[in-house]
Order: sequence, then structure tokens, then C-alpha cells
Amino acid sequence: MKNLLYFFFLQFAMVTSFAQDCKLKGTILDENGIPVTDASVSAFDSNNEGKGFVFTNNDGEFEFTLPCNQAYEIEIEQPGFETLVKKIELNGNKTEKIKLIKGGETISLQETIVKAQQAIKIKGDTIEYDADSFKVGNEEVLEDILKKLPGIEVENGKVYHKGKEINTITVGGREVLGGNTKLLNKNLPSDAVSKIQLNTKFKSNPFASSLQEDEQASLNIELKEDMKSLVFGNATLGGDADKHADAQLKMFYFSEKMDATVINDFNTYGKEVFDREDYFSFFGGFSEFSAEGSIYSLRGGNSALNFGSNTNAAEMNTYNGAAHFGYEPKKSLKISGFGLVNTNNIRYNSIVERKYNDGFTEEDRSENKNNLLSAMGRLRIDWNPNDKGEVKYRLNLNYTGNDDEQGVDRYRNGEFTGFNKNLTDRKNYSFSQTLSYIRKVGRDHNIGFYLRHQYQKETPDLFMDSEEKIFNIFESTASNSGRYLINQNQKYVTNTFQIYSVYNHLINNSTNLKLKIGTNFSMQDLDNKIYDLGNLVTQSINGRSMISDTEFDYNETFADATITKKIGKFQADLGAGVSNFNEKANFVDGKSIKFNETKILPHANLKYSFNNATSLFANYSQNYSFPHAKDLTESYSLQNYRSVFIGNQNLRQALTHNSSLNFHHFNSFNFFNVFAGLTYTKRDRSIQTASRMDKVFLDENNPDAFSIIQENTLINSDYEEESYGANFNLGKRFKKWYQARLNGNLSWSNSYTYTKGINDADYVDVNNKSFNQNYTLTNTFTIKKKLELKAGLNASFSKFESRIEQEFANWRPFGDIAWNVTDKLLLQSDFSYRIQNRDGVRINEAKELNASLRYNAFKKTYITFVAGNILGNNVIVNNSFNDNFIQTTTTDVLGRYFLVNLRYKF
Repeated sequence: MKNLLYFFFLQFAMVTSFAQDCKLKGTILDENGIPVTDASVSAFDSNNEGKGFVFTNNDGEFEFTLPCNQAYEIEIEQPGFETLVKKIELNGNKTEKIKLIKGGETISLQETIVKAQQAIKIKGDTIEYDADSFKVGNEEVLEDILKKLPGIEVENGKVYHKGKEINTITVGGREVLGGNTKLLNKNLPSDAVSKIQLNTKFKSNPFASSLQEDEQASLNIELKEDMKSLVFGNATLGGDADKHADAQLKMFYFSEKMDATVINDFNTYGKEVFDREDYFSFFGGFSEFSAEGSIYSLRGGNSALNFGSNTNAAEMNTYNGAAHFGYEPKKSLKISGFGLVNTNNIRYNSIVERKYNDGFTEEDRSENKNNLLSAMGRLRIDWNPNDKGEVKYRLNLNYTGNDDEQGVDRYRNGEFTGFNKNLTDRKNYSFSQTLSYIRKVGRDHNIGFYLRHQYQKETPDLFMDSEEKIFNIFESTASNSGRYLINQNQKYVTNTFQIYSVYNHLINNSTNLKLKIGTNFSMQDLDNKIYDLGNLVTQSINGRSMISDTEFDYNETFADATITKKIGKFQADLGAGVSNFNEKANFVDGKSIKFNETKILPHANLKYSFNNATSLFANYSQNYSFPHAKDLTESYSLQNYRSVFIGNQNLRQALTHNSSLNFHHFNSFNFFNVFAGLTYTKRDRSIQTASRMDKVFLDENNPDAFSIIQENTLINSDYEEESYGANFNLGKRFKKWYQARLNGNLSWSNSYTYTKGINDADYVDVNNKSFNQNYTLTNTFTIKKKLELKAGLNASFSKFESRIEQEFANWRPFGDIAWNVTDKLLLQSDFSYRIQNRDGVRINEAKELNASLRYNAFKKTYITFVAGNILGNNVIVNNSFNDNFIQTTTTDVLGRYFLVNLRYKF
């Protein structure tokens, strides 16, 4: 491990030494010698290319690190002063003292120096990028341009500035695509973009006080003149002569008052159009208003919605369709909505190997079929009846249907034990709506009222057809053909209501008081029935009910006060809340439980800004996690063909302490960025899974003929659970053509569970420890806007300690290339070589090579030759572990494929 870290930091240090830089320092003063704070200072080289920009600190000081022995021009702008342009020969470290003149007409550098188009302009708090100046030629969508902008970070469609996600991206000053920034970034054609404007001091809530919410960054995309009011997009059609197809249509319409989008995509090779984060974003998450701080301490009872597609399967057929409209009849009213449909049919084989604490191993060899249908819709209305009020309404509809079919050959210690056929039919319906009204009170105060309702129904039905007896909790009976046929019907319904209000009172320019009060209600109904050969099972072998019919009511009433205080460069948010929790559950056997408790929850957020580029953050909070209907129901339910679950009526809430420390240093044009963070979480009486492994005897006369069933329940651990985390992100642009980035994530956890293995007389305490590390070094080279090359190394290490120990090590060197061979010919390729070791023994090697060649046959027509998985890697291997076993999963993937696509842009 030490050698790995030395390798990473040595390479990072070596490339740093290549840059021979000088420091340019200066102080900006007004005519009276008083420092001018927050003035924007830009540096341009002799080619009029932006080489850096900063803001002056409270003493009017700025500093650049620039290549030596070059001539520069610095432009200084500050509202109320004349713009100043100064020429500087930087032959060594230099310090300047510069005076600004008040008043006068602002003169931009573009007017002062008549040269080529400026790549970067600084206008007060706005940085404007000329899109064409950053294009290499391999850009397809807006995201591809944003990745090349200094000061901007992009990861999977999300855009970051100074380490914070940019949640507001407009086109022509207007929100489009329902405010879904990722959808915009991944689909807006790059050739339509003219300017990208970064506002570094944007407020998403115009009714918030200056202390209620932090200033954020926003982006505005200006389209080219001939694309400001028309339909544009592209259509793609392709495939091969055998089994693969690729068809896509993207249409965009923008005008002054309206925008509309239609996206359709069908493919058979795993091309991802929307991922899980997209769907969750479209659905609105738990609450769009969660930033204002509604409290909801109930553990999630419904299963996670299964959106998106598996992009690593042997056979895939995927369709994605999306339609959106936005209408702004007047500035005070915005209406938008969209609908999404996703179907995904995949087929693959897999091998799952489990190494149990008791020393035996199981292996499942499966044929898997999965069919997914999901559909959702959303309506958004924003209305500003006057300049003091804002009304928002959101309506979300969602449906997910997921059918799984699995045929499994089961082995134990290398011997075949039987065949299982498992069917899952999971349907999930969800309806939610939110309404809010925010009103400005007086000049500086505001009050908000929030109302939310969600209805969700889940029906995860199971059917199991087994050659061997798989459960021993009830007297299952074999059919005439000798097979065991078991099915489970379950219905889980949740109704949630939230009502709360937030009041902000600006005491003075440096002090704000936030008051919050509200209540939450959750009504849940759980029904579960198990059938053996079509007959309802009512009682287990030990006399426990096998039927679940639970009514559960939960109420949480809360009040919270937070005082925010700014003292110079320091800001503190200190507060505490009081919450009354009330639970009541009625069970099928006539039993009921009630619980009522009042808790005080303190919280604190601290921030110290050393300067405009460097900040330190510290946070602490407490929260409770209460059990829900499924957690409490003491009836058996089947999880899969290997495990069953039973609730615990004695389960109580767990208290969690969360703390973090984060350091940010981000200088957009000094091109050196550092983000580092530490987290610590401690849970008292944490809710843990207690499990027991039981033998299911297949032959009464042969004690060695048995299979294993796992019975799980939940308990409050008597031990504290702790977890630590650390992350860092170092980025440096050394030359215009070279930059490097080093990322790292480390996590350590320590918890106790209770386990009874097949060789244990009773439950034993098990101390589970895990230590995970992941590091990635990426080097990016851009040569004459013709060639972009990425080369790097990813390394990850995992160590798990329980009743057994195991270590995993993964190494993955990688490289990507985009080369504009000519103005019409673009070559793109990516390569990775994955090496996976378990306990020092190599368990898998995977070499992956993909390539494409795009030819611009005509002005708007492109022909692309695609070669995927050229080296023919046919499997992927993943590792996981828990307190009972360590698991290795090997899955078939698509294999080698070749496609030809024809794309027409309009």
C-alpha cells in the first residue's frame, strides 16, 4: 500500500516539476489608497488567451503563478471603476501596485486590443467562455465542451464549480428541460452553443436573505444566432448484419417562450441513455424542498425502484423515450412537464460463489432473464403573483414493472444439490405532489409554507420451483413430480403527509435567525401470504403466524431554531431541534405496540474562508432512525430462495452522530485545485441484521444431504458502530496542453452483528471490520486541438474481517484517445486492462478495447464505424462481502460486436 501511494505522489510531483513558473503579485488600490476588494483580475498571454483570473482579497491583493519569460496583459474590472489593462513582462517574480480610477465608461479588453476572438472574458461576477475556442472536434453534446473549460468540473453529466454542483443551467436565460441539468448537458448538441456564461454569485431563491442560503454558481448557455428559435437535433440509424441495431432520434425546439424535446433510443449493445440518477432526478427525489429542512426519521420501507438498464449483459434490448415541454407565457408564470418510458430486456449467465464463515462454499450457476418496464410523468408550475411571493406545485407519477426469471444449478462444496427456478414479479406505483408558498416579509425576512403528499404501492410477488426442499420454517410438500412449488404474494402501501413552515429573520447584515416547525404522518399497510402447492400456509413449524397483516401509523412533530452569524471570514450556523416521535402498530394476531418519545437534536455548520479560493468547513448533526412496518412484523416473509426474514417488535430507534471536515482550494485559472474531506459517523444502538444459518435436510437417512437456509431479523446492537471516511481530489493544469488529476477515497467501518452458523450452539457476537481504498490518476494531453489523450491508473483495495478474512486488489490501467485525423475524420478509442486478485491469487484478467471512426460524409451527415469489446472479453467479476459470507460473482457480457451508424444533424 505504501509503495502504491509513493508511486502516485511521485508521478504527481514529477510532472509538477516540469513547469517553470514565476509569481505575479499585486495590490489594487483606489485613488485614495484604499484597497479594492473582490476586483476581478484576468491575465492574457501574447495570443490573447486567458491564462488566469482571480479576485482580490480583503486587502486588495491578488497573485498569479504563470510561465516565466513571457509578456502578459492583465485586465482589472470592478463596478464603479474604469477597466484597466496593463502590460507586464514577467522575467521573474514580480510585485505590482495598481490604482483604479472611479467612474468613467467601462472599456473591455476586446475593445482595447483588437485580436482574435477572446476565449475568456471577465465581466464582474460573470465569466464568459467562447465555446468555439475550446472545441477540439470530438464534441457531440454540451457536456463535451464543459469538460474543457477551466474552472469547470464535469462528472457523469453533473457540473461542478469550486467543488459544488451547479444546479441551475439556463438556455438564453430561461430554464429548459424542466431544470434537469444532466439531461441538458448530455443531449444539447455542441455545435449549437455559442457562449457559456458562469455566474459565480447566483441565488437560486430570490426570496432568501443573504445569510439564509449560500451564493451558488449558475451557467447560462447562449445559442448561435441561427439556432435561437428553430428545431434542431439529430437522427441515427445503424446496426450490423446479424443481431445488433441502433436507432435514435433527438429533437429540440427553443423559442422565446417555449421549448420542447423528444428523445427516442433503441439499441441492443448496452448504450446507456438514462441512468438511475436520471430517473431519480426526474421523479423529484424524496422532496424538492428537502434543502429547507423537513425532518423525516422513519427508515425507508419500500424497496428501491429498479430503474435504468444493465449495460453488461450478454443480450440486451433497450428502449428509452422522453418528451418534455416548457411554456413561459409571461415572466411570472412557468409551466413544464415531461414523460419518460423505459423498457429493458436482458439475458445473461452468471456464477455466484459464496464462502461462508462455517468453512463451506456454495456455488450458483444461473441463467437470468430480466424484463423491465418503467414509466413516469411530471408537471411543474411556478407562479410569482407579485414581487414578494412565489408559488410552486409539483406532480409526479411513476410506475415500474420488473419481471425476473432465474434458473439455478446449486452446488455445495463442489457437489450438485439441485435445480431451482425462481420468478419475481415486482410492480411499484407511486404518486406524489408538493405545494409551497414563499413570501417576503418586510424588506429582509421571508416565510415559507410547504405541503407534500406521497402514495406508494409495492407488490413484489415471488414464485419458486425447486428440486430440493429449500425452506424448513413450514411443512412444505413435494408435488407428484417431486418438486417443491412455493409462491408469495405481498402488498405494501405507504401514505405520507408532510406539513411544515420555515421563517427567516435577518437580524442584521451578519446575523440571521431561522425557525422551522412542522409535522409528518406516515400510514403503512403490509399484507404478506405464502402458498405451498397453492395452499395458504398459516403457521410455521414453531407455531409462529405465517400471515402478515400489519397496520402502522407514525407521526413526527418537530421545531428547530438556527442562528447564523458571520464574523469577518468566519460563518457559524448553530442550532437545535426538538422532535416528538409517535409510533403505533397493529398486527394480525391482535397484538399492538405503541411508542412515544421526545428528543433534542443539535446541529452545527462552521465555515472559514481564508480567501476567495480557499475555505474550510466543519459540520455536525444528530438524527434518529425509526423502524417501519416491515421491520416490526413478526411473521415470516421470503426474500429469495436462500433466505427468509422476520421482523422484531422490540426494535427501537437508533441515534446517529454525523461529523465532517472539508477543505477546498480552487483557483479556476491558476489551474491548481485541492479538495479533501474527512467524515466520522457513530451510531448508538444501530439497527443491525442478525442471521442464523440452518440446515434443510434433503434425506432423513443421510445427515450429509442438506442445503442451507438463512434466517434474518433486525436487532439493536449493544455495541457502537463507527465508520471513518477520507477523500481527496488534486488537479493541476501544468501547460495549456497537459493537466493531471489524482483522486482517492478511503473508508473504514467497525460494527458488531449477531450470527449463528450451522456449527454454532447459539448466536455469537461478530466484529465486522472493513477497509476500502480507491485511487485514480488521470493524465490528459491536448495537442493542437487535434489530439486528446487520456492515460491513467485506477487501483482499489478491500479488506474484510469477520469470522473469516479476505482481501481483494484490483489494478486497472486505462487510456482514451480522440484524434481528428482530418477535418472530416475523427478516431476515438478507449482501452483498459483490469487485474483482479483475491488473497494474493489472481482470479480474473479483463482487457477491453473499443474504437470508433466517424467520417463527415456531407455537411450534416456522419458515418460511424463502431467496434466494441474488440479483444473479446466475455465476463466481468465483482466481489462483495457481509457478516456471513464473501461472494464473488462472474457475469457474462456482450462480447465482441461491430456496428455501422448513419447520423444526420438538422
